[in-house]
Amino acid sequence: MGFNSFSVGHEFGPYEVSIDQKASEMYSKAIINRDLENHSPFAIVSTSFGKLLADVDLEDGAIHLNQSISWDKEINEKEMIYAKPIIDSKTERRNNVFIKIRVEYCDKSNKKLGESISTILINLDGE
Repeated sequence: MGFNSFSVGHEFGPYEVSIDQKASEMYSKAIINRDLENHSPFAIVSTSFGKLLADVDLEDGAIHLNQSISWDKEINEKEMIYAKPIIDSKTERRNNVFIKIRVEYCDKSNKKLGESISTILINLDGE
């Protein structure tokens, strides 16, 4: 099922995310000029979104329009972080659907560390 099949408020996960040695090496190969010992929080965000895409099909022709990220406290990427995605909104305009996916990041005690919001555009003409 694609993102457009889910209703506003639908929750996915939670997904366990940490950047172990193997993930660090893979991320460093994909994103050049990165320090193997300290990645930006984008590593957590992109890994979380990758886990979400393993569960949800991305519609043909879908475009990732933007990404915003905010952190409430400094994270330790080597510790387990729990990513909790939710469909925040869906808006249809001119045969295009704009879907906002908010991901809340928490530590093992469920304390919020930060969040990201991704906007995906799905063109309904392609279906």
